[in-house]
Formats: sequence, C-alpha cells, structure tokens
Amino acid sequence: MPFQDFLDAIPAGAVAVDGQGEIAALNEELLDQFGYRADELLGERIELLIPSPLRGDHIGHRSRLVENHHARVMGAGEILHGQRKDGSIFPVEVGLRALPFEGDFVLAIVSDRSDQARAVASEAHEEVLAHELKHQQVVAREMGHRVKNLLATVTALITLSARGATSPKAMEESLRGRLIALSSVIDLSLRSPSDPAGGTLSIEEVLRAVLSPFMWTSVEADKISLTGPCLVVGARPAEVLALVFHELSTNALKYGSFRHSDGRVDVTWELIEDQVVLTWQERAIQFVAATPSVPGFGMTLMRRLIEMEFRGRTERQVTDLGWTTRITVPLSVLGISPAKL
Repeated sequence: MPFQDFLDAIPAGAVAVDGQGEIAALNEELLDQFGYRADELLGERIELLIPSPLRGDHIGHRSRLVENHHARVMGAGEILHGQRKDGSIFPVEVGLRALPFEGDFVLAIVSDRSDQARAVASEAHEEVLAHELKHQQVVAREMGHRVKNLLATVTALITLSARGATSPKAMEESLRGRLIALSSVIDLSLRSPSDPAGGTLSIEEVLRAVLSPFMWTSVEADKISLTGPCLVVGARPAEVLALVFHELSTNALKYGSFRHSDGRVDVTWELIEDQVVLTWQERAIQFVAATPSVPGFGMTLMRRLIEMEFRGRTERQVTDLGWTTRITVPLSVLGISPAKL
C-alpha cells in the first residue's frame, strides 16, 4: 500500500518526518488543521508547526524519539499547542511512533483539541477554577490515552494485514479495508445523540462495527463469535458501548487474543430479569509478558463509563486461557423497555 494512501486513510492529522526533522509526507487532515498547502510544508522542518518559543526544545525531543521505536503520547497528561500558518496557536494532542521500516521516519498523529478547550473555557468561572483545572488534566490524559490507542491499533492492523497477505496488492487491499472500518468505529463513537441514525443500532451491530477491522478475512471472522438476542439500544448507549468494546479490543491487541494468531474472542449477551449481561471471553495460548497485573487507565476509564453512564458494574477475571470481562447494566438505561421485547 503506498505510504501516502496509508496516511490519507488515518482518521486524524498525520505527518511523517525524516531523521533531519524535515516533513516528508502528510495528509489532508493535517493541512486543514494548520491552514497550509502541501507544497508549503513538504521539505520544511516540523518545528514550523510549533509555537516559536518552543521550537529550540523540540529539536532535542525529536532526536531522542528516533532512538525509541515505541509508540508514545507527546507530553502525556499535558496540554500541547500547535501554530497555524496565520500565526494563531491552538491546543493539540500528539501521538508519536518511530517507523524503522521507513528508515528514521517518525509518524505523528495530531488531534485538534480547540473545541474541547473552548467548551471548558466557556463553563469556567472563579468559584470552580480549581475544579476545572483538574478536569482539564483528566481530559488531557484521556485524549492522550485515545491517541496512543489509535497508534497501537493502526500498528497492529499493519501486522494483521501482513500476516495473511499473499502479495503486496493483497496487503494493500486488506489494510485499506481495515483502516476504513476503524474510521467508521470512530465515527460511531462520536455520533451525536441528535444524529437521525441514533437509536437504530442493535448490540450486535455495535459489536460488528467495532470488531470489523479484526474480522476482515474469513479465517479471522471464524475466531470471533457473537451470540445474543436482537436488542436495539438508544443513541447514547450505542456510543458508550462502542467506546467500551473498542477499549476491550485495544487491550486484546496489546496483550490478549488479537495479538496471537491462534487466539479467539467469544462475546455473548443475555437478558436476566431486568438486566443485560454482556460477557467478553478471550482465549489465547499465552499472554505477553507486559500484561498488566492491575487495571490500566483504559480499563479504569471503561469501568467508570459503565458505572456513570449505565449505573452498571464490571467484573474482570484472568485465567490461564485469557481475560473474561462481564458487564451488567439495567435494561432501562440502554433505552430498552421489557415491554418492547
């Protein structure tokens, strides 16, 4: 798959920088964010996109990144800023990964946080200033987590596509399809409650949207089973379920079943009195050594979402076979009434 097509398929701003800090490739989303044309940025130093007072320090930061091939979030937990062509400065979240197979290139994925910053600023006042500051740090950390997960997911999809490809053309088609599916998942998780399509998705449809990047071939599809009754949920529950299932999928990519060619995932949901019980069961030969012994930020965020949005509960267990996650939520919170079943 041509590298430019790969960048264009990423549902965020993306830029590739060589070992000298010069911009080698970028996508349209990044051009829209910063207000440049492609010919104005290609060949220029990446520091052009950074506020002038910070450019000197950035040169040292990017030099160290080339030596570290692991994905990371730049300034994790902090609010970073970019500088547009017109000189205006805006808040951003940046995920970074060195690409050794492209030489000393570094891939950066950039998310514009202007809307979130304006929303926080409009609601802030003197009495709650301390509270809002703490809230901003939580939002920054959550955004950093999501950008890092996006990087990890894109990297894993490259591996999955290469694993079963019989030719470069086959890999290109597979990777393109997976990235399009990933983009649709992001669209689903960001759907507004006022969206006319809201309230028309079943639990299975949400699951298939989230898991579609990992069910691209028939062999992969056979390793994922989805079993349960047809339950159509409201717009907001569909959005939250998409975020929850995406978090579980990302965790499976890092440590569990999706990381192993022989791994599988069984997802079931059932009605028990006035509640829906969803079970995510992973099965793999072994977990990677880095599997966390305690829940990370993503799992903690998922648990809080279920408790706050659904008034539900989460149980998580690890066995020799893999992870089991059980989520219990009331029917009424999902927008489902027992009378409609």
